[in-house]
Amino acid sequence: MARFIRVTFFIILIATPIFFYKSVNRNNHVTTNNNSFIDLTEVVPLKIKNTQVRGQIAIIFDDLGGSLEELRQLYKLNIPLTISVIPDLKFSRNIAHIGARCGFSVFIHLPLAPEDRSKIESAKYRFISSDLSKREVEAILRRYLNYIRIAIGVNNHMGSEATQDRRLMEIVMKAVKNKGLIFVDSKTSANSVAYEVANSSGLVCGYNEGFLDSLDDTAFMEERIEELILKAQSKGKIIVIAHPKKSTVDFLRNNLPRIEEKVDFITVKDYFDL
Repeated sequence: MARFIRVTFFIILIATPIFFYKSVNRNNHVTTNNNSFIDLTEVVPLKIKNTQVRGQIAIIFDDLGGSLEELRQLYKLNIPLTISVIPDLKFSRNIAHIGARCGFSVFIHLPLAPEDRSKIESAKYRFISSDLSKREVEAILRRYLNYIRIAIGVNNHMGSEATQDRRLMEIVMKAVKNKGLIFVDSKTSANSVAYEVANSSGLVCGYNEGFLDSLDDTAFMEERIEELILKAQSKGKIIVIAHPKKSTVDFLRNNLPRIEEKVDFITVKDYFDL
C-alpha cells in the first residue's frame, strides 16, 4: 500500500509540469480565421510613432565684452544659451564669469580677418590674418585662448577671409585642440574651411546653421526663425548665431512662447552632450 502511494505521488510530480506547460503554451496562441496559430511569445509590440517632433536650438550670442547691460538683457530671456566673448574688451572677463554663473556656456569669440579689411581698422583688438607669420599667429592665439580660462569653446569673430586659408586654420585648430576647446565655425564665408580642418584635426566641432539677425529687421527675423525651427525639427538639433542687439532681444522676448511650442533651447555644452 505504501509502495502504491509513493508510485502515485511520483507520477503526479512528473505529470504536473507537463500539463502546466501545455496549458500555458495553448494560452500563448490565438486562432486566426484559417485555423492556423500565431505564437504570441514571438509577437513584437508595435511602437506608436510620436507625431510631434521637437527640435533643439543652441543659440550663440556673439560680440559680447563691451557692455554688461547686454548680458543683463540676455539673462532676462530666461532660456539656456551660449555667449561668445571677444577678448581684450572692457568687461570681457567679467561678462564671461557672470555668464557662467548664470548657467550659460561661454565661448571665446576669436577675431579673424574679414575680406573687408576696413571693418578692423577701428577695432580695439588684434585680428589673426594670413598676413601674419606663424609665430605672430601663435602669439595672438596664446593670449586670446588664455584670456578667458573658463571658456569651453571658440568660434570665429568675422573671419570671411581668414577661414578660407587652410594653412592659417591648421595653426588655429592646433592651438584650440591643445587647449581642449570646442570649435564652432560661424560660417561667415560660404568658402570657409574652418569646420573641415577642425573636424579632420579631431576637435569636437560644429558649425552655424544660420544667423537669426543678419538683417536688423523684425520681418526678416520672423521668417528666419521659422526656417530655423523647421531645420531643427528635421536635423534634431542645430547651432544658430545671433547678436545682443536690442531688436534681436526684443524679438525673442516677444516670440518665445510660440517658438518654445515647437523647439527647445539648449546650450552648446548640451548640444555636444558634454
